[in-house]
Amino acid sequence: SAAGIPDFRSPGTGLYSNLQSYDLPYPEAIFEIGFFKKHPEPFFALARELYPGQFKPTVCHYFMRLLQDKGLLLRCYTQNIDTLERVAGLDPELLVEAHGTFFTSHCLRPSCRQRYSLAWMRERIFSSLVPKCEKCQGLVKPDIVFFGENLPSRFFTLLESDFEKVDLLLIMGTSLQVQPFASLISRVPTNTPRLLINKEKTGQSDPLMSLMGFGGMDFDSDKAYRDVAWLGDCDSGCLALAELLGWKEELEQLVQREHAAIDAKGEEDKVGGSPKKSLGDKAKAEKDPKKPQ
Repeated sequence: SAAGIPDFRSPGTGLYSNLQSYDLPYPEAIFEIGFFKKHPEPFFALARELYPGQFKPTVCHYFMRLLQDKGLLLRCYTQNIDTLERVAGLDPELLVEAHGTFFTSHCLRPSCRQRYSLAWMRERIFSSLVPKCEKCQGLVKPDIVFFGENLPSRFFTLLESDFEKVDLLLIMGTSLQVQPFASLISRVPTNTPRLLINKEKTGQSDPLMSLMGFGGMDFDSDKAYRDVAWLGDCDSGCLALAELLGWKEELEQLVQREHAAIDAKGEEDKVGGSPKKSLGDKAKAEKDPKKPQ
């Protein structure tokens, strides 16, 4: 991705094609809850390798922030687990992290469920320790959704009402291959426009999807009337859309300002300035109190 974080499925560069060194029965095992409980080490080794040096949201993240600041963002549903939406200043209330997030972690013991912060988890990942609960010594896992776990209840609760209200559905940077997230596109009313910003056309109906009642995207048929595909990377697509809306300069200034603040914070941490704040504190501090939330 533009944030320097690899995706899962791109051939050659995606995570799944580069997991040979972890001695897994098959690549997806690294994200399976059953495998993780018995062998947590590969997941935490991978987490250490992938951990971004700096959390720097992209133009696309700040475009969503701009929508929020203008009071136009109903909700952002994301499959990303990297917390970058929060770093970009999106209000957690407007965020549905459908596949969970690294932002918090919990002890896996049902009788304990002690909560831990991003900073606590980061410290253990970089000390090459398997994170253990300070209360009960149970295994602690980031709150990302593994195969074999349910999606957060917030996802199911909010989609019931959100998708009836939406005026425009923006779909950005996704293969639309993972259910139930992929079926969100069929949740909007049939007259609601849908804009895909992506490297290739995706989400078009296949016979199985149609049988299951999921109306896919229709960009090219004679009946196509509401779906538009803008092909390219998300940052360029968001800039092009911002330009059409007359917001290009505003978006570029927001990105510049926020990136400068992140760089300054990184320098401060390097020279041992103030103790490291969690990303959440940072996102909160950077929100402009005068802007409507």
